[in-house]
Amino acid sequence: MLIIKRPRGTNDLFYESAKKMSFVQNEINKIATIHGFSEIRTPIFESTELFTRGIGEETDIVSKEMFTFLDRGGRSLTLRPENTAAVVRAYLENSLQKEYAMNKLFYIGSMYRGERPQKGRYREFHQFGIECIGSSSYLADVETILLNVAILDSFNITETELVINTVGCPNCKPKYNQALRESLSSEKDNLCETCQVRYDKNILRMLDCKNPTCQEIIKKIPTFYDFVCDECREHFDGLCEELTRLGQAFTINPMLVRGLDYYTKTAFEIQSSNLGAQSAILGGGRYDKLAGMFNNGVDVPAVGSAMGIERLIFMIENEKFIEDRLDVFIIAFKETINHVMPILKRLRANNIKSDFDFDLKSIKSQFKLANKKNAKYTLIIGTDEISKNVCKIRDMDSGDEKEVSLDNIEKELKNK
Repeated sequence: MLIIKRPRGTNDLFYESAKKMSFVQNEINKIATIHGFSEIRTPIFESTELFTRGIGEETDIVSKEMFTFLDRGGRSLTLRPENTAAVVRAYLENSLQKEYAMNKLFYIGSMYRGERPQKGRYREFHQFGIECIGSSSYLADVETILLNVAILDSFNITETELVINTVGCPNCKPKYNQALRESLSSEKDNLCETCQVRYDKNILRMLDCKNPTCQEIIKKIPTFYDFVCDECREHFDGLCEELTRLGQAFTINPMLVRGLDYYTKTAFEIQSSNLGAQSAILGGGRYDKLAGMFNNGVDVPAVGSAMGIERLIFMIENEKFIEDRLDVFIIAFKETINHVMPILKRLRANNIKSDFDFDLKSIKSQFKLANKKNAKYTLIIGTDEISKNVCKIRDMDSGDEKEVSLDNIEKELKNK
C-alpha cells in the first residue's frame, strides 16, 4: 500500500495551529501598517543567481541549504531561502524609487532551507521581514529595530536582548580582514575544517562559527569597531546614541556578523534564552551594496530584518492568543432542514459566524459538536418553533434560553 507523508521539516497547519498562524500574521500586519510600512509580495521561486550573488556563495544558505531545480527550459530556479534579495530585485525591476525616495516595505511568506529540522526551525517556514530601501540614515536602522521591538511587545515577549554590532563597509572591511588573518595565523591548524576554508575565502564567516574550539579561539581577535572608517563609526555611534535616547536597551557584541555576505555597517539580533542554543528570534542589518550587484554597480542604501514566525509562535504563551469562537451553531431536525440554509445565509450576510451539522445527527450529537466548535449560542429550530415562526436561542456559557422571532434573529444576536 502506498503511504505518502509530508516532506521532512514541513508542517500541516489546521484548526488551532492555523488559527495561531493567522492571528500572529494579522497582528504583525497591523503593527507594520501603523509604522507606515506597505506590504510587498514576491514569487516563491527566483533565478538561482539572485541568491548565489546576493547572499554569497560561501554562506551556508547557498552552499548547503538551497532547494534548486531546473525548469523545462533548463533555467536554474531556487525556492527562496530568504526574501531580501528578492525584494531588492523587485525594487529595481519595478523602479520603486519613482514611487518614494525611501520605500518602507514588509512581507510575510514561506521560505525554504534544507537545514536539519529542530525546534522552531523547519525546511519550509514562515518569515516576516522589513526592508527600508533608499535611506542611508541611521534613523532607518532605528526604525527597523523599533518596529521589531513593538511586535514582540504586542505579544508580551519581554525576556529578550537586543544585540548590535558594526561590520564596516567595503572601505574598512579589508583592513579588518587582514587584522583577523594576522591574529589567527598561529591558530589556523586548530580551526575546524569549515573555518580553515573560511580563513582564506571569507574570514568574517568565522565569527559566526558555532564550533566550541573556534569560539574559544576567536575570543582573542581584535574588535571590528577599532578598524572601521569614519563614516561607519559615525553611523554606528549615531545608532547607539539614538537607541539610548529612546530608552531602548542594547548590548554591543563585536562577534555578531550575521550569516549573510551582503551586510554593511549595522548588524543586529534580538535574542532570547527561551529558544535554547539557536537564541535569535530575529536578525537584520544594513545592506547598502546589495542593489549594486544587480544594478550595474549603482548602490542603493537599505536596511532590513527578518523574523521566523514559527519561532515567534513558540514563544507566545497560549493565553495570549485571542480565542476564536463560533458565534452560532444551528440545531435542527430532518423536518426543519429546509429552513437552515436560508437562516445561515442571512446570518453570514450580517458577519455572524455560523455553522450546523449537515448530517443532522442526534440532538445530543449536535450539541456536542456545537461545544467542540466553541459556539457562543445555539439556535434550536424544531417543528413547534417553525409553526410559531420562532427559534430558541441558547447561551452556551450560561445555559439561558429564550424564544425569538425568526424575523429578528440577526438583530437579537448582534445585540448580544
